[in-house]
Amino acid sequence: MTTPGRRSARFALRLLAAALIATPSAFPSVTVAQAARVRGEVTTAPTDRGSPVEGAPASVPGEPDPTIQYLDAIAHANDVIDFPPGERVTVGFTPRSGDTWSVGGGTSRALPAGRVSGSALRAVAQGATWAGQPAPRWKASSGDPAPPTVPADGAIGPILAGQTIGATVPQPDAVSAPAPAAVVSGNGLRREVFGFLPYWEVADTSTTFDWTVLSTVAYFSVGADAGGNLLKKNADGSVTTGWGGWTSSKMTTVINAAHQRGTRVVLTISCFAWTTGQQTTQSTLLGNATARSNLAKQVAAAVAERGADGVNLDFEPIVSGYADEFTALVRSVRSELDAIAPGYQLTFDTTGYIGNYPLEAATAPGGADAIFIMGYDYRGSSAGQAGSISPLSGPVYDLTDTISAYAARVSPSKLILGVPYYGRAWSTASDQLHAANISGTQYGTSVTAVYGAAADLAAQYGRRYDAVEQAPWTAYQKQTCTTTYGCVTAWRQLYYDDAASLKLRYDLINRTGLRGAGIWALGYDGTRPELYKALADKFLHDTTAPLVGIVALSITQRDAGFEVRWLGSDESSMGTYDVQVASDGGPWTDWRMATSATSSIFLGLDGHAYAFRARGRDSHGNQSAWTVASTATEPSLTVGGFGTVLLDGLKLRAGAGTSATIVGTVNTYDAVAITGGPVAADGYTWYEVTAPVRQWSPVDTVETGVWVASGSASTTYIAPRRPINATGVAATLADYAVGSGGTRLVTPNGDGITETVRLAWTANAALDSLALNVWRADGTLLGSRSLTATGSGPHTFDWDARVGGSIVADGTYVLQLVGTQGSVTSTAPSAKPISTEQLARFGVTVDHLPVIRLGGKDRYATAAAVSAATYGPGVPVVYLASGTGFADALAGAPAAGMQAGPVLLVTPTAI
Repeated sequence: MTTPGRRSARFALRLLAAALIATPSAFPSVTVAQAARVRGEVTTAPTDRGSPVEGAPASVPGEPDPTIQYLDAIAHANDVIDFPPGERVTVGFTPRSGDTWSVGGGTSRALPAGRVSGSALRAVAQGATWAGQPAPRWKASSGDPAPPTVPADGAIGPILAGQTIGATVPQPDAVSAPAPAAVVSGNGLRREVFGFLPYWEVADTSTTFDWTVLSTVAYFSVGADAGGNLLKKNADGSVTTGWGGWTSSKMTTVINAAHQRGTRVVLTISCFAWTTGQQTTQSTLLGNATARSNLAKQVAAAVAERGADGVNLDFEPIVSGYADEFTALVRSVRSELDAIAPGYQLTFDTTGYIGNYPLEAATAPGGADAIFIMGYDYRGSSAGQAGSISPLSGPVYDLTDTISAYAARVSPSKLILGVPYYGRAWSTASDQLHAANISGTQYGTSVTAVYGAAADLAAQYGRRYDAVEQAPWTAYQKQTCTTTYGCVTAWRQLYYDDAASLKLRYDLINRTGLRGAGIWALGYDGTRPELYKALADKFLHDTTAPLVGIVALSITQRDAGFEVRWLGSDESSMGTYDVQVASDGGPWTDWRMATSATSSIFLGLDGHAYAFRARGRDSHGNQSAWTVASTATEPSLTVGGFGTVLLDGLKLRAGAGTSATIVGTVNTYDAVAITGGPVAADGYTWYEVTAPVRQWSPVDTVETGVWVASGSASTTYIAPRRPINATGVAATLADYAVGSGGTRLVTPNGDGITETVRLAWTANAALDSLALNVWRADGTLLGSRSLTATGSGPHTFDWDARVGGSIVADGTYVLQLVGTQGSVTSTAPSAKPISTEQLARFGVTVDHLPVIRLGGKDRYATAAAVSAATYGPGVPVVYLASGTGFADALAGAPAAGMQAGPVLLVTPTAI
């Protein structure tokens, strides 16, 4: 059974609508060494950093608040759970199809089943290493028979997707399992999915597993003491709850079922350092080589004898000055595991900030396979404002920043980003987004809520959405009654993640090429299926549409024909793009559709403005949406508008004001998208922006929800501009046309007909020089000749098919004007004149069409020669003669005679 505590606390969380709304929190308070929050959340008033261009970006503080893994472990420290001991694990691990993750420096491989039962493991004295004889080195190819998928006595059946683990029945009867949430693709899971399974969730009847989308289950946890001994026994000789859960019948069932589906089960070893006493324990353990060796041996034995598949080390945080010793422990654990069998997985946990974790050293060959980043707790109970505990983006240190920081030091293939299956509620001053935190004794303390309870509250009070941090939240009122303050009612804000927001975080994992996703914690979703489906949607198949945007255009174009570029990013590969154009703020029309190109020349008109937008389809058929609405509107610093930065080093801040935390800088000519404001503060006008934007919509990483000063009464830092996907044409060489009457044929044969083709244009400014370039249709520049028409105004030039004094060969050509004004160059029709559209509109055909003189001994012979040169042999011809008699029909006789075609005589009025 489960005795009162925070979970017997799990039942209270299932009734969170009562616990969070009407009563003070029932969760015990935890006294810990409080530390400054990560960027954007500080425990003291920020110092003034002067003007918008002074100061340095804030660094991430060295210590965060205690993590949810620690807080939950403390909350359940006094749980007394009756875990009946388990039988031996009889199903060894075999990698599933498509398991290509590197483990122990090599490919995934099979591992042995358990060696002893849970009862035998519990009988081991505190400090002992093996329950039986030390394990000999095991080889999957040794010829041993494959372990059975079901024990011979049939007592422990497999757990399939959706099946629950009974809380008090040691060996539950097998039941029919529902179908998995999704079908495994031919390549299996595309990313590792690493879920923590706390012992209090092992005991919960509502905990479900979808093995299809779980690659690793990490049992949480068994502690370690200063001497490197696993905490197996309490002072009174009873089994600790952590060791009891690990050796329980429930875990035997879990491990056997996981192995049947190619899922690993690993043991988490925890050694926290959030309090002074914990810091002493951890530093003593890490600082003593004998203690490290002892722990490594006991851990390897606990894994091998149980039939598990690896180890997760949750040492948080690392005591200052002990990073090297932690690396030594990691390498020692790897060595002991490898001595038993190659292929055991080894990971360690880190906070969202890196701190002093030895990332490179601890993941070098002979070390850990991967790092589990706890991508949550970015706001804790002491946060100044309510907000996402796992912000995807925004003005504070977020998941995007976290991945950038980690990936700058180790390969993304070594990173697992953990996401929360829980939320946090605060008492707040209002129900407005990011309201001030007033949590405490009077108004109610800040508490966490598992996903199931959070989703129920959002359904009851309405799901809201923070578009900047990309997280759902809800607000409601709660009454708190205390002896000191009586009964008071305050707003509560609860921020959490659901299937929709988690998919966005999984998209980030896919796009950045991480090893996979992690979960704190399995079971926190109860029996709800949507979070497993989100995993299937993102990690079984590629269902993520690409990011596509128009590369920022110049505000104005000197040429009527200008290049438009677009960019796409996809975790698989890009397929095709669709690009639309809107002229002068009008409707969107198709321009380039189903093209694999990433640029094209657009032929505009002088004095007009154009906006572009793009979408893309990847190699799996996922297509992005038309998300851009901004057209060629007039420049303005308003929400939905854009601005151009006018100086280097302009600071991006977490809020409006010179004392707000600096989170980055922008420089001259950078573009910003206005998302909020204006706000007047400290003598400046401030706007909330997305910056810097280099594509629209953004493809590159940007800062969102940050603030920047646009200027003061005397200084301007940001000028309004057109949307970066729009531009205007102010052509120097305008109204360019080739040919008259649609004819673009030159026949330089001396017959006086179409010997030249006329070019016409209007120069909107005088030029220093003007040249005519002649391009072949294959893009080869044939030659150039100077023109004298350098003044402003309309001009024409008749090209005679000559370059360098010689007539060009027959073929198709494009004639390009190139004018200069100092260092500025202008062109027509464009700077890159060879394209299908430009050839169709401006291409000139040169064809000599030589003059051939035909004659004969008489008129009949001459007529026959003309006919022979005009009509090919075998072509049936009929000749019509208009007249009143036979004599009139004789006019067609010579040709008819040559072609053997009849002559038809018709009256003059018949044709």
